[in-house]
Amino acid sequence: MNPRPGSTGSVHPVTLVLIVHDHQPVGNFDGVIDRACDDAYAPFLAFLERHPRVRLALHISGPLLEWMAAHRRELIARLRALVSRGQVEPWGGGFYEPILPAIPERDRVAQIRALSDWIEDELGQRPTGLWLTERVWEPQLAATLVEAGMTMTAVDDAHFTGAGLERDELWGTFLTEDQGKALRVFPIHRELRYAIPFEPPDATLELMRRVAAGGPGRIAVLGDDGEKFGVWPGTRKRVWEEGWLDRFAEMLEANPWIELRTPSETIAHHAPLGLAYLPEASYHEMQEWALKPEAQRRHQHAAAALEPIFGPAAADLVRGGQWRSFLTRYPESNRLHKRMLRASRRIESLALRDAEWREARRHLWRSQCNCPYWHGVFGGLYLPMLRSALYHELIAAERFTAPPVPHVERGDLDLDGTEDALLETPELAAWISSRGGAMWAFDDRRAGWNYGDTLARRPEAYHEALRGAVVGGGEGATIHGAIRLTEPGLEKLIEKYDEGTRDSFLERWVEGAEEFSWRIRPFTFGPGAPDAVSLACVEGEAPALTKHFRARSGVLEIELVLAATRARRGRLEVTLNLGLHVPEAPDRWIEIDGAKAQPPHFAASACHQAVRRAAFVDAWAGRRLEVAVDRPAELRRAPIETVSLSERGAEKVFQGLETCWTFEADLAPGEAWRVLFTLEPRLEGRQP
Repeated sequence: MNPRPGSTGSVHPVTLVLIVHDHQPVGNFDGVIDRACDDAYAPFLAFLERHPRVRLALHISGPLLEWMAAHRRELIARLRALVSRGQVEPWGGGFYEPILPAIPERDRVAQIRALSDWIEDELGQRPTGLWLTERVWEPQLAATLVEAGMTMTAVDDAHFTGAGLERDELWGTFLTEDQGKALRVFPIHRELRYAIPFEPPDATLELMRRVAAGGPGRIAVLGDDGEKFGVWPGTRKRVWEEGWLDRFAEMLEANPWIELRTPSETIAHHAPLGLAYLPEASYHEMQEWALKPEAQRRHQHAAAALEPIFGPAAADLVRGGQWRSFLTRYPESNRLHKRMLRASRRIESLALRDAEWREARRHLWRSQCNCPYWHGVFGGLYLPMLRSALYHELIAAERFTAPPVPHVERGDLDLDGTEDALLETPELAAWISSRGGAMWAFDDRRAGWNYGDTLARRPEAYHEALRGAVVGGGEGATIHGAIRLTEPGLEKLIEKYDEGTRDSFLERWVEGAEEFSWRIRPFTFGPGAPDAVSLACVEGEAPALTKHFRARSGVLEIELVLAATRARRGRLEVTLNLGLHVPEAPDRWIEIDGAKAQPPHFAASACHQAVRRAAFVDAWAGRRLEVAVDRPAELRRAPIETVSLSERGAEKVFQGLETCWTFEADLAPGEAWRVLFTLEPRLEGRQP
């Protein structure tokens, strides 16, 4: 018979370990972070101050700590006081919250040590526990973490069931090792993640009773996002206005057989249950999100088919993908990742370790922040401001290692199986693929902006559910519940997907009823100069197409040359997809041949005739991109819009602007037809 709430009876004591993780990504808006402080972080500190018996580990990511130190210094002071009285045990991690297996080993160790240094200086205690970003684990991390000064971490119970352990074996801690370097690991229990704060506190009490019934010395672990205590939809009302956390603390105080211990106290009090070798894994949801849409649906159907037999354990029997699969699902993520790895190698290769070198490395580390590299129920990769923030940091790191004169580098720079060329100067960089001869990135190195930063419209597993979703709803529910719409009509935006990535200089030849695209055709690099890249494609019935990219004093020239063996009359369509991320604002506009376009904003669809020059102006940021052609063109423009999930629900996101330049072309046998594009990024004074 179970004891009544508030009584101890003969129930075995249970250790409850709470690990809370607060994070805001590099590039998030100040206003968003400030609201998160007001809605979650500051109230949570006040909760701890009211309930001194609630003791836990708290990890705050480096980007958020730096922001708090600059904008909400009082929160740092309050946190230091909680640490000094032993109520909060600070946990470390990679400073800028990288997925540790996805970055070089040297950066893993250095980032962990840097955050430990910061925490020791500001909070007065050096961490020995590490919050593992998105709990993405690979076995070699054990040696990395020990090398960086860590003695413990926490991963999900999914990691342990993937190693063949039974869930009922996981009420304790384990040792794991790599190269003889041992690390203590806490299993995070899914039941607690889903119950807190979405079920009444009594649900957690009943769970703890079931744990206690299994025998003495058991440990239950909650490790989860602090944003669920006020930032996630509806949780501010549930947690603070309705007093969920205070009632939870009162429940714990009324049941002293539930012993709250920090992780360090726990490993001092409890011996490990044994040695466990964990496979590459993350939490169940992440492993599902990493799969392609069809594979996600099969995964869901398989788990549903097994559930009548195995109950909740069905999810343990159907393994999903690994985090690195996001790099194959999203070429945009892969390109960012491979550029980051290249920048890390180049910075490491420099012998001088002065202040400028350390600043370049800091930019590199900031470009390793995990959020824009993947996508699940949060916007992540789909959020342009997060991608552009990482590109800003990455371009700053690349600028530090750039040669002082124009230079061309050849190789498979994004490791997609095709050869690329990088044409760079101190002012700009053009990344060009032999697939289609397309330019997949165009960097203004002075402004720190990639004008190729767009995102293709592609299927997602949750798109099928949009037609049955409703606007709003789900307040206070777990973010893993039913899909909510942020606005009606989103299902119309997923009726058509893109064939490939949203690159620039994608050409199509239209001749009568016949069409030919060079988008995926193989181009061959020709001999070039230090300031030029040339590619050619001669294939099928289409005219031969040659492209010449040349860098001239902060300007990129792209000459397209058509040649045919017979007389031909048709249209050459040239598509440039531009990373312009604000759909409509008074300080962002388009100019056509010197006059403001109508309509002027980036998200408008329009067609303009006999265009020689277009300018894309971001007066707020002080940026301007001039695109000029030496032949009159019809210019059609349209927004690039995607539908993705965030914690608020499904939402439309403006990813950039598609511009299609069309030229009438008469080709004479043996004669070249040419058109010259000039791309000139400019810096202009920022307007108030």
